[in-house]
This record gives sequence, structure tokens and C-alpha cells, in this order.
Amino acid sequence: MTRVSKSGKRRGFTLIELLVVIAIIGVLIALLLPAVQAAREAARRAQCSNNLKQIGLALHNYESATGSFPWSQGTVATRYPIINNGKMPWDGGNGDEWANFSALTLMLPYMEQTQVYNALNFGFGANWYTLPGSDDPVQFTGITTTIASFLCPSDPSGRGRNNYLASNGTNFDWWTRPRGAGALGRPQPNGFGAAKLAGIVDGTTNTIAFAERLRGDGDNGEKSGGEVYNPFAVPPFPTYVMHSGADYQVLVNTAIPSCDAFAKANPASTWDWSGYYWASGDYNQSIFNFALTPNSTHSDCSPWGGVATGYGFFTPRSNHPGGVHVAMSDGSVKFIKDSIAHQVWLSLGTRAGKEVISSDAYQ
Repeated sequence: MTRVSKSGKRRGFTLIELLVVIAIIGVLIALLLPAVQAAREAARRAQCSNNLKQIGLALHNYESATGSFPWSQGTVATRYPIINNGKMPWDGGNGDEWANFSALTLMLPYMEQTQVYNALNFGFGANWYTLPGSDDPVQFTGITTTIASFLCPSDPSGRGRNNYLASNGTNFDWWTRPRGAGALGRPQPNGFGAAKLAGIVDGTTNTIAFAERLRGDGDNGEKSGGEVYNPFAVPPFPTYVMHSGADYQVLVNTAIPSCDAFAKANPASTWDWSGYYWASGDYNQSIFNFALTPNSTHSDCSPWGGVATGYGFFTPRSNHPGGVHVAMSDGSVKFIKDSIAHQVWLSLGTRAGKEVISSDAYQ
């Protein structure tokens, strides 16, 4: 663009004028960029919430069809070519209970994913510990399918296939004890059953069923929200039900500081494949617990070296500013603040803890 001088001759912008224009444009972009980024994150956050709404709806469709919520982990307990005798290991069965399928897998027909469900061979579990690149050949087609509603777009660096995990209540390990049971549960000896709506005596609006968690980035050289430090020496808990008095003191005074110390001393000793399989009924793949509050600054740790799926700290985490989304047992989705009190968070984990919780304590 040119200008006309008093003498009638045309001349261009001076260098200073051009630099001023560029500077103004830069300032405008700098002012607009945060708004654009915020709008994009709002859209991503809405999609994450909608995904959990679909999961919550499927949870209730499953309950309507079967009379109870799904197990947090199924009961196949074997891998090909081992033939299962129909019982879990603690009941005289053979195989490995860690090979079982997840609650999300059981709910597939109620999420318009019947084709994926039919691709799985439920006569066997799967060997989840062969990843990456050598997935179980018997279940390969089903378990390597990417399902869009299991992925949160706010987690672009994650390399797995699942951002949404089922609650195991306030149990620190795999077991689902009545006192620490959440909305879902694991098959247990002594006949402890799957959760029914009538059994959620704390109220379905105050009991979390699913929560989001960042996937691992597959790189133990980079810090990420989905990593789990291992093998961490877990201190003994009296009952392994974290919200009970003595157990809570061990958790807060011993376990959490010990985990942080281990993580600091072993920065590269991490399992970086959290959420790799939505089909796996294991911690950090499809199950979480309430050991730490959402997006905690404390580390996640597990005593299981190399795979970190047995038990330990598996905390809901997200890239959303200020908190994480959860699906309550009534199917609603809520945003839980990072600032939630630890005891309130633990109370939201149990189905029959008989706590009285006001919604303003966590939203």
C-alpha cells in the first residue's frame, strides 16, 4: 500500500510504520490467542463430559437388562490356550484373574458397539502384558479397536485407547471389600455380589462410578500424568480400606510420603502405558481408586514392577483446568474440583459408607 505526499508523489510505508503495524497485529493475536485456546478447551472438555454421559447411560442400560451394574472386572480368569474350569482362582479355578475383561467391555452392547463385543472371545481372557506391538493374538481384533467415546480429546499426548476408568471404591488393592466397595465391584470369595441400585445406600447422586484419567505417553523419559512409579514397597495397611481410621493414617502419614520419595529417587522407573487397553479389567487400564484426590501433586505408585496394574495409587487426572469429570451412579456427570477435601473424596467412593455429603463440598 502507498501514500500520496504533498508533492503529489506516491511513496510506501516507512520501515518504522511497517514495524508498528506488525507490532499491533502481534498484540492483537496475543490478546486473541488465549480466548481461542480457551474456546477450544471448552469444546474438548464438553466432549469429555459427553463421553462420560454415554458411559453413564450404558451403565444404566446394562443394569436394566441384567439387574445389577457390571463387575469392574469379569470372571474369565484364563488366557489362551489354557482352558478354564469356570471358577476363579480363589475358588479352585485355573488361570490368572488379571487376564479378565473390564466393565467397559461388558457394557459395549449398550454403547452401540456390538460389533466390537462380538469380535472378542469370552471363552478366554487376554494377555495384557505383551504390549506394545505384540497384542494378544486371540483377542487382537477386538482389543485393538479404537472407540472414540473412550478417548478424551484434551489428552492428545496419550498413546492408549482409554481415558475412562471404573471405581473400585476406597480399596487400596484389587479386592472389593464391603466396607470400601464402590458403585462397581470385583467378584469375591464369600459371595460378595455386584452392585445393585438398591445397594447404593449413600445415594446414586453421591457415589462415583467412573472418572477420567490421563493415558500414558509410552516414554519413561518424559513426565506425564498417566505414569505410575514402580516397584514401590507398599507399607502394610490394617484392612486396605483407605477411608477407615487406621488405614487412612497409614495412607496419609506413610504410604503417600513413601511413594513421593520413591518417585523422586527413581524418576525413570515408571509404567507409561496407563489406559492402553479399554478391554483390560486391571488398575490403570480401566480401574481407579481414591487414594489421592483428583490431579494430585503426589505421585502414583504401584508395587507391581514393570506393569503397575496390581494395586497402589491410580488417581483420576485430566488436562482440564481445576478438576476432572466423573460419572455418578445415577448416570449424571459432574466436575470435581482439585481442591476437594480428601475425606470428602473418599466418601464419594463408597456405595454404603453412610456419609452425608453436600454437593457444595465438591463442586
